Amino acid sequence: MHPHICPWWLAYTFDHPFRRLVHHPKKLFGPYVKPGMTVVDAGCGLGFNAMGLAELVGRKGRVVAVDIQQKMLDGLMKRAEKRGLADRITPHLARKNDLNLALSARFILAFYVVHEVPDPDRFLAQVTDNLVQGGAFMMIEPPIHISKKRFRESIRLSESSGLTLETHYKIPFGRVAVLKKPA
Repeated sequence: MHPHICPWWLAYTFDHPFRRLVHHPKKLFGPYVKPGMTVVDAGCGLGFNAMGLAELVGRKGRVVAVDIQQKMLDGLMKRAEKRGLADRITPHLARKNDLNLALSARFILAFYVVHEVPDPDRFLAQVTDNLVQGGAFMMIEPPIHISKKRFRESIRLSESSGLTLETHYKIPFGRVAVLKKPA
């Protein structure tokens, strides 16, 4: 199966303020993200989650917003400027099959991303490499595209990369798994 990359222009259809009603960043990420942390939003798109994460990490924290499309990163930073959050967000252009990161994050988010990467094994290994010991990886996938069986396979791949499943559950329009890098 060939992954499909969401085009930048389509992101405007689901990356808007009304989304906070079903995917509120504080509720979703608050248990894992604290002020001062360095976190990553892998596949950030236009920044809905990156900006929510920026609010959670506060002025002393940092959000590394990663995408393979420069237009997504440009749109994110334009929006972040308007909301006064640009100083907390570092846009980062990934390569087609490479996060192109070398950092130590306490939390990495992949919201509707894993099913779009060409090599999930490589992606998840890079997630693990960029997490600190005890750090959390949250994977959220859309049930309309990803079956329960395929989601379980993504969890298994995450575990083979060295992560340990902490919990998994459903949210509106999503299957969630939180995995941790052992301390």
